[in-house]
Amino acid sequence: MNRQKARFRIREHLESVGLTMLDVARRLGLNKNVVVETIGGGRNNRRVLEELRAVGVPEKYLFIPESRGRAGNHEEAA
Repeated sequence: MNRQKARFRIREHLESVGLTMLDVARRLGLNKNVVVETIGGGRNNRRVLEELRAVGVPEKYLFIPESRGRAGNHEEAA
């Protein structure tokens, strides 16, 4: 699945549970850009990935680095 389609599916899922990317950022105390970039696949923030899993986003839509396994991350918190 390409990143654009996955990003759309993630946003669609968030909306279905009454959340936005800004809501996810606020829940984590992060800047919205960290969430947007993680959802877009340009960043792999562990906290964002785990929060997306916690709200039920299917893993097939998340860009998790293969070398890191579950919600791996190069950057802890931005």
